[in-house]
Amino acid sequence: MNFERSRTELPGVSTTPPRPRASIVVPVYRNATSLRELAERITAAMVADWSQFELLLVDDGSPDDAWSVIWELAAHDSRIKGIRLSRNFGQHPAIAAGFDVARGDKIVIMDADLQDRPEELPRLLAALTDHVDIVYTTKQEGEGSVSEKITSRIFHTVFSSVTRRKVPHGIGTYRAFSCKVLNSLKAYPEYNVLFGPLMFYVGYSSTFIEVTRDSRKHGTTSYSFLKRLSLALRSLASYTDLPNRVFFAAGMLVLAATVLYALAVIVQYVLFGKILPSGLTLLALLILFLLAVVLLGLGIIGSYVFRVYQEVLRRPRYLVAQTLNLVPGVGTEM
Repeated sequence: MNFERSRTELPGVSTTPPRPRASIVVPVYRNATSLRELAERITAAMVADWSQFELLLVDDGSPDDAWSVIWELAAHDSRIKGIRLSRNFGQHPAIAAGFDVARGDKIVIMDADLQDRPEELPRLLAALTDHVDIVYTTKQEGEGSVSEKITSRIFHTVFSSVTRRKVPHGIGTYRAFSCKVLNSLKAYPEYNVLFGPLMFYVGYSSTFIEVTRDSRKHGTTSYSFLKRLSLALRSLASYTDLPNRVFFAAGMLVLAATVLYALAVIVQYVLFGKILPSGLTLLALLILFLLAVVLLGLGIIGSYVFRVYQEVLRRPRYLVAQTLNLVPGVGTEM
């Protein structure tokens, strides 16, 4: 799918740079205050063995002056590329925008809030070998807030059982992978893409590296407990019909309980000539319980139908308003 873009050529910046050895994709939202330090630390970390890199900063409709900072950084270093989306599409569509223009042999995803240490980049890239296609990072035990630990443990426990793959707790967005993996990820065109679970889904050989995450220096995270929980539920809905199976099991349980209760009433009447005592309160509770089960089941079915509807519409994941330092013709395909 073609996208119309406004490509800006900055003065003194080459528009035909050599193919980079590594592409670092960073979605940006409310991170204007950390971008300068981020770019400086990435450049310092990559200067020894990975000086031929590109830093793809994707402005996901950030309400602060992030794009002005990206413009300034790109004007001074042709290795820094800017992609400005037309509005806020979300973290994963922003990552997709970076993937679509990435030209490196190895790819890295990291956050822009400086909690992911740029100094770990050479370590991650070095771990990518002929036998390892994906390098995941995990947080040290005890790091993160209580809500992060709860949602992470729930998601990874259930996702591990569903996919039958060992998914460590505390796995983060920060990761590196080969160009082969990138091409495989781009082969999945679904609208509601979630790259974290998708990487486990596509397979390939992988390894895990434990890293220390720094505390957030600027601003506050936009991922609340409810947003993280929603993301976990979306992930499960994308790769399993577990919610439907749970409610099918609940329906069978209610049916079995109803049959047993009916048998008890019949036995009581046949043996003792009377029925079990009835009560309006019990009847009302049973009706409300069954109604709740039915409504929840319909809600789950509706969520799946809505996801199918979104895929059928074939809307683009994102729209690009402006780019900086990108090679002409690269990234015009979704």
